[in-house]
Formats: sequence, C-alpha cells, structure tokens
Amino acid sequence: MNSINDTIAAIATPLGKGGLGVIRLSGPKAFFVADKTFRCTSPLSRACSHTIHHGHIVKGKHKIDDALASVFKAPRSYTGENVVEISCHGSTLLLKRVLDLCLSTGARLADPGEFTKRAFLNNKMDLAQAEAVVDLIAAQSDTFRRLAMEQRQGRLSAHIEKLRKQVVELLAQLEANLDFVEDEIPALSQKNLLKNLRSLEQQIHRLIQTAPQGRLLREGIRGVMVGKPNTGKSSLFNALLNHDRAIVTEVPGTTRDTLEERIVINDVPVILTDTAGLRSHTCRVESEGIARAQRAIDTADIAIMVLDISQPPSQEDREVIKLLKNAKVVFAFNKQDLVPKNKLLGRIKEFQIPCLSKSNHVLTSAVSGQGINPLEKAILIQSRAGCFSKESAPVPTVINVRHESLLKEASQSLQKGIKEAGASCNEECITLDLRKALDNLNQITGKEINDEILHAIFSRFCVGK
Repeated sequence: MNSINDTIAAIATPLGKGGLGVIRLSGPKAFFVADKTFRCTSPLSRACSHTIHHGHIVKGKHKIDDALASVFKAPRSYTGENVVEISCHGSTLLLKRVLDLCLSTGARLADPGEFTKRAFLNNKMDLAQAEAVVDLIAAQSDTFRRLAMEQRQGRLSAHIEKLRKQVVELLAQLEANLDFVEDEIPALSQKNLLKNLRSLEQQIHRLIQTAPQGRLLREGIRGVMVGKPNTGKSSLFNALLNHDRAIVTEVPGTTRDTLEERIVINDVPVILTDTAGLRSHTCRVESEGIARAQRAIDTADIAIMVLDISQPPSQEDREVIKLLKNAKVVFAFNKQDLVPKNKLLGRIKEFQIPCLSKSNHVLTSAVSGQGINPLEKAILIQSRAGCFSKESAPVPTVINVRHESLLKEASQSLQKGIKEAGASCNEECITLDLRKALDNLNQITGKEINDEILHAIFSRFCVGK
C-alpha cells in the first residue's frame, strides 16, 4: 500500500489539446522535485507561500517549455502539505513529459482522489466536504453545483454535527443514570426521553426527505418517450433537444432502437430516451427495438406517452396505456395543428384515459413547436423535480447516496429506541440504539471510518484531484 508520506504527482487538468495544463505535486519532497524540474531565478523551496513564479521546465540543460509554478507551503494548502502546481502549455505529450520528469526525481504517481484524501486526513476538510468535491466536478446543472458547493463549505457537516451533539448529550444522560444509580443524579423521565428521541428522529427524517430531489439533480431524470408508431415521438424528441437527433419520416416504425440524449430543463438534467413504436405485428429487428423500449419504461422516472390526436384512438394506443398503468406519465397529445380547436377536448375524451389530470397532459405540435414548454414543465412536475428553489432550503439537501443510506440507518435505530422507550424497556437497549445512530452520523463526516470505505470513496475521484 502506498504511504501517505510519499510525495505524489499527477496531471490535474483533462488530457487533450488546451491552452494550459497543470501538474500538481504534494508531499514532503514537493519543493525538491519541483526544483529539479522547474528553473527560475531562485529555488521554489526558498519562495514564500502563495506566490507564483515564471520559469522553464528543464531536463538537464535543455529547456522543454515556459511555465509558471504556484507555491503553497504546509499547512496553508489544499492538502495541508507542501504543494507545487506547475502550469505549462496544454499538450498531452508535454504534460506527460513533465509528469515523467517529476516521477523520475522522487515523486510517485498519485492514486485517484489522493490529493483530496490527504486533505481529509490532514483535517483540511471532513469526509462530507471531500465527497462534495467530486460532485462539484460532475455538476450538470447550476442548482446541483450550488448544493454541492454548500456541502463543500460545510453546511451539511454543520447540520450533522448539531444532530451528533444532541445524540451525545442524550447518551451521556442515559449512561449517567446507568452508572450512578445510587447517586443523586436526576433521572431522565420517560416523557423527556421520548420527546428527545422523537425530536432527533424527526430532524433526521427531514434530511432524508430531501434525498429524492438530490438524487434527481445528481443523476438526472430518466424520461422515456413511448407510443405506437407514427405518433410523432421522434419529432417531439428532436423538438425537446432543439436539434435533429432522431430520423423522422412518414413511414411508421422508422425508430428501431432506443436513442438517448441529455438535456437540461429549468436547470434540472434530463436523460431523454426515444424508443421504437409499440405494436403487435413487427419484423424481427423491430421486435428487438420494442423489447428495448419496454426495458427503458421499466427503468424510467417518467414516461412521455405520445398520442396522435389527429386520429381516433386505436387498440394499439390502449395497449400502450395499459403498459404504463404503474408509471408516472405525461400524455402528449401530438399533432394538435391538424385538429380544429373546438374538437380537441372531445378527441382527448375519446382516449378514455382514467388517470388524466390537468397537470399530466399537454397538447403539442412538433411541427409548429406548440406545447413544447408546457411539456417540459409537465415532465418536471410529474417527476417531482419541479420544486427546486434557487435559495437555500431550511435544511441541507442530501445529494449523496452514502449519506442517505447512513441517515436511514440512524433513523431506524432511533425509531427502535422510541418503540423501546414507549414500552418502558431497559435503558441499556435504548443506549445501544443511540450508539448505532451516533456511529451512522460519525461515518457521514468521517469521525469514524475504516480504510476500506475511505478507499471506495476516493477511488471514484479522478487522478489529480
């Protein structure tokens, strides 16, 4: 296993052609390695912290590139160690050559996420803040970026610490009652015990309630477009994307495979899938496309069922509607431009959709662009993602699956404690429940965490971060 006392190096910018590229060094020999690779008027080891120096990348007597070196001395750096960041021209070949020079003069290649892992181990940030770094990098919308930045700045950590202190105080009272039974220490009444346990569980439950929205912002809403052939699914798909991604012809069954694209609707990422038209009698190739469409429906957060309102409903329409009876659905009545306005309502009623409401159906025309904005709004509302505020909510939004799981475990332990307290069970049992809840909260911020979990968390990071 690599030692945290090693000096590590990695390319910190994406590989490829660019104006600039950055090689990051961190560790006890960071300045030694940098001085062997980078030459300027005076050694970097003598420079003041938080200064930038112009010089050259060198190999022996040969200059390889002009460069800038940023100096950060421990503990005032990202990792808490001595750090040097060398900025040179962003050629893949050049960056690899500079990295090789660093590796040949005493550094080793950093593991994925090792710079941030060292920042955590050196108490520059807690584990929840460290995990927010990778979320910031992966942010697909401004709302998610804001939530990740709030977590990076410690908003969730402060909330967890507040809960943790309440659990510790309650544990201290219970254990004092158990350890000093004969002393004159005021006993914690069953009423107060239940009140404190319920308050803790409610506070954790409020955090858990934010997780579904956090998950949608993190992963994106999975929307799938379904319907019988030639209803205009692919045309609507292209209209939502605002470019021609799917092939559109007047021939039914043009789409024979699933097409997937990412879009952002009102700052919420959406993974939109166009599928093959669903019908009974098909060729072998089209049958496979339909099978894939049905699998896409099963894994989607929302289905957009496209119906041709210019034609009376068919048996195929009704069969597709039956397939979606357990799904969240937006019904897009397409080709409204081909129907007189005074007949639109009557035609909608002909489809006899039992679950139709004002919020889950839209009149659209892929040709004219009518109804595209209302369709986007309906997708967000039906997937319960349309209520994100640009302002901070009363409690932090949980955006990490690991945090959600640990909070649920803590909630379950407290619920068990509430049940035992209500039944006047032995206080030792309630103490065990509280200790389990405390352990879950500690794991979120990393106050108690094992090496295996740490490795799993930081292995998701890119090398250089």
